[in-house]
Amino acid sequence: MRRHFLSFGFAMLAALPLAGLAQGSFPGKPIRIVVTAQAGGANDFVARLIGEHAAKALGQPFIVDNRAGANGAVGLGEVARAAPDGYTIAVTLGDSLINNVALYRTLPYDPQRDFVFLTQVVRSPAILSANLELGVKDMEGFRKLLARPDQKLSYGTWGPGGLGHLAGEALNRKLDAHMVHVPQRGEAPVMADLLSNTVSVGLTSAGLARQHVQAGKIVPLAIMGRERSAVLPQVPTMRELGFDDPLFEAAVWIAFVAPARTPPAVVERLTVALRAAAAMPEVQARMAERGLEMLNTTPEQFSANYRRDFDVITRRMREFGIEAQ
Repeated sequence: MRRHFLSFGFAMLAALPLAGLAQGSFPGKPIRIVVTAQAGGANDFVARLIGEHAAKALGQPFIVDNRAGANGAVGLGEVARAAPDGYTIAVTLGDSLINNVALYRTLPYDPQRDFVFLTQVVRSPAILSANLELGVKDMEGFRKLLARPDQKLSYGTWGPGGLGHLAGEALNRKLDAHMVHVPQRGEAPVMADLLSNTVSVGLTSAGLARQHVQAGKIVPLAIMGRERSAVLPQVPTMRELGFDDPLFEAAVWIAFVAPARTPPAVVERLTVALRAAAAMPEVQARMAERGLEMLNTTPEQFSANYRRDFDVITRRMREFGIEAQ
């Protein structure tokens, strides 16, 4: 028994320096941020801006590593397999943590098992806009147009299975519109389709739409979310216009996650640094310039928001018959 006790004691002593390195002295080297999208987009912008300011608080640089593909599944799969030591984290969209569960038959990660949620930094409300050729000025005009016989309309979104696709299909069913879905790879092509009158209506972020709305090149019909967007405050929400489906209250959000089993002390240090960076006035001003609205949630708020969105979105995907790939 004495030999076993001594062996156990030596093992505990040997583990102490490792525990101290993982938690007390964290971080002792640069932190890698895996961005689950290409460089230049909103994910990349958020990662670099927040990382730049959080690095000052932690005393180590954040290295951005873009790993795009499969609607964020490539990058998140890599982070799920990373060592849970706080030196590899991810910046990703809600679509990648929620919609992918129903969209793909196999995923290299389980969002509810393989990650610890740090903070939702910003939200980017989706807006429904019409092209000028359609000749409508608001949602009421759009409803009247749909009531005409032999209307052949279409709606564009940033990809199959995304929140925009779900919102478009929900609108289709609510208005019995029979619009054809035109999926794109990203929101920029959707905007190009709207500007060229290739699609009747399209769903993009409010931030992207703002300049074209202000220039009179597209017509804003409604915005998703629980409240109006500060980006385009004159545009009514879907709920204000009588659409009571909870799906229309959801918004695209950008968040930080870390591998599961990351030590709680490390999670706390990361979360405090990231949220402090997001609270800086200069950071919030830069976000506003991009049409991004601050959330800056605690991990507990993040988890609650996630559960609510997950239930609504995955249920709608099943109801709409959006099949896994």
